[in-house]
Amino acid sequence: TLFRSKQWYQRRVRGEIVSKNSEELGKLVAIKEEIFSEGIKEYQLYINTVKNVLKTRDHMQVTKEYFTETVLSKQRELEKLEANEPGKSFATFFGKSPAAVKEEKMTKLKNDITSLSADGEAAGDELVVASASIRSDIERWKINKEKDFRSLLDSVAESNLACCKTSAEQWESLIQFIDEIEP
Repeated sequence: TLFRSKQWYQRRVRGEIVSKNSEELGKLVAIKEEIFSEGIKEYQLYINTVKNVLKTRDHMQVTKEYFTETVLSKQRELEKLEANEPGKSFATFFGKSPAAVKEEKMTKLKNDITSLSADGEAAGDELVVASASIRSDIERWKINKEKDFRSLLDSVAESNLACCKTSAEQWESLIQFIDEIEP
């Protein structure tokens, strides 16, 4: 019965050690999930932010193109108006001369072109600044991403080492216990 009680006790101790190792591995998995999920969530947020910034930049590009196209359209309209003889218009029915109506339209088109050109240049300047800022932010993100992932992997490696160390200590204690029981 003494032999059986030693075997039973050894099995019980082995079971406890296996149970403790299982708990340690469970903790390790939880730590890995926490470490990786935090990092991944952070980068998902960053990616969504970059997408929104790029949408804003695209909107700026469309605005600049709108001003450019509108200026070109107004310039073509002005060229057509300058090339043609003054014709009949609705304003001539109210006593205005066709030349005065043509001159009014030309003045309005010139003012519109000036205003739209200034707005287009301002939109272009904003676009250049935004593009440069986005480029620098993305470059900085690439550098930080590498550091963050290196740190993340170091944390995982440290967790693995701690788990393995704890497991080895537990198994060594079992070996010592068995050596003490068996003469």
